[in-house]
Formats: sequence, C-alpha cells, structure tokens
Amino acid sequence: MITFIHFNTKHEGQFQFDRYASDNKLAVQIMSRTEDGKFLEPYATVSVCTEHTLESEDEFVAKEYSENEGLVQQFIDAGYFEETGRTVQFGYVSGRILRLLPKAKEMTS
Repeated sequence: MITFIHFNTKHEGQFQFDRYASDNKLAVQIMSRTEDGKFLEPYATVSVCTEHTLESEDEFVAKEYSENEGLVQQFIDAGYFEETGRTVQFGYVSGRILRLLPKAKEMTS
C-alpha cells in the first residue's frame, strides 16, 4: 500500500500498470482506497502517451500538469520512480521521462 498527499488530503492506494494499446508504452495509474476502505478506485493517471521513443520498457512520460500538479514528485522522492534526466515536449507542455523502480512494482494491485 502506498500513501500519498494530493490537494492537502492524505490517500492510501496502489499503483496499477498497463500498456497503451496504441504503442505498448508503459501506462501508470494510481488507485486510491474508497472512503469506506473496502475498494480501490482510479485516482490519477500519471503517465501520458506520446509519440516519443523511450529507451526502456520501464520508462514513461510523466503527466505533472493540470490535476496532477504536485503528485508525481513525492513518488520520485519515495523511491518508486527515478528521473532519467530527459524531457519531451508534446502539445503546449513538456514531461519528464521517468523510470519505474522495483519498489513500485511491489506496490501493484
């Protein structure tokens, strides 16, 4: 179980990993416990599908704008993702390319 804070509210949840159908790149979603604690529901998708080439199957382009602002950095700080030092431009925004670490894979649904 992961714990994260978003919009000044503490949440518990898990990561969920999949692949985008269009290009098989890594898709990263956060699932959050419902208020009664019985179920997990989608909370945020922290990856974005772009046409950019990534170097590894464990890399993804992070969505850190709009409703995801302030969300991703805490997972980097906690050792779930690591920075590659690369960014890509898509549309009017840019995104950091992050790498999934083994610790994150252990926190899946």
